[in-house]
Amino acid sequence: GSHYHMTSEEEAAIFRVLSENHVGIYTDLIYDTPPMRAISVSPATLDPQTLQQAFFDPEEEVRITLQFDQTILASNEKSLILQGNEIQYLNPGGTGKVENFSRQTALETAEAFLLKMDLQGRSEMEVDKVEQNGDRFVVECSERYRNYRLFDSTRTITVSEQGVIMATARYYQVAGFSGEARGICSCDEALLTFLQQRSEQEDTQNIYIEKIELGYRLQSMERMEDGSTFYLVPCYRILTATNGEVCYI
Repeated sequence: GSHYHMTSEEEAAIFRVLSENHVGIYTDLIYDTPPMRAISVSPATLDPQTLQQAFFDPEEEVRITLQFDQTILASNEKSLILQGNEIQYLNPGGTGKVENFSRQTALETAEAFLLKMDLQGRSEMEVDKVEQNGDRFVVECSERYRNYRLFDSTRTITVSEQGVIMATARYYQVAGFSGEARGICSCDEALLTFLQQRSEQEDTQNIYIEKIELGYRLQSMERMEDGSTFYLVPCYRILTATNGEVCYI
C-alpha cells in the first residue's frame, strides 16, 4: 500500500468543495495516511462474579438470574444486565452526590468510574465527548490501542448530581495487528464521501465538522459468537457539531 500525503492544492480544493456545500470545518485535516493493517479481536468473556465485584458493594445482597441470553445481577439499589460482551448498569439512586456539580465534576466522576469498568485490567480508554442531557451529562469513551481509537470498544457513562446513574460498555479482547498493511483512502476522499452521503439524504442545512479521526471499527456487525475472531478495519470518524451526529467512512 502507498503512503499518502495531502498537498496544499488538495487541501485548498477540499475546503472549497466543503464551503460550496455549506459545511464548515473546525478541526485539522489528517494530512498523512500511511498504509494500515487490520486488528484482530474477539468478544471478551465476562463472568458474573467479576462484574459483581466491580459494580456492587461487598455487603450488598445480589441476586443473579438467567433470562434467554442475558444474565441479570440485581441488588435492592442497582442492576446489571450482561449480554454477550455487553453490559448495562443501572443505579437510579446514583453512586454518591457530586459536589459542585458541573460538566467538569461530572467528567471527573465518570473518569473515576471508568477505572471500575476496566475489567481486563489494561484497557486504555479515552473520552470522546461529553454531552449535556437535561440535568445530567453523558460521557462517551472509546478504547485506544497503539495510538488508534477502537470505535466499537466503548463505554458510555451517565452522571447526574447523584453520581453515576447508568453505564453501558462493550468489551473486546485485542489479539493484535493482523494481515498486510493496505493503503487507505485519504482524508479529503473521506470528506468527499461524507458530502456524497449528505447529498443522497438531501441534507442541505449548514453543518460544522468538529472532529475527524482515523481509527478502527468492526468490519461487519454480524452476531458475535463466543471465542470467534473478528477484524477491525481502518475508518474515518467525522463528528458534526449540529446534532452530534457521527459518520463513519
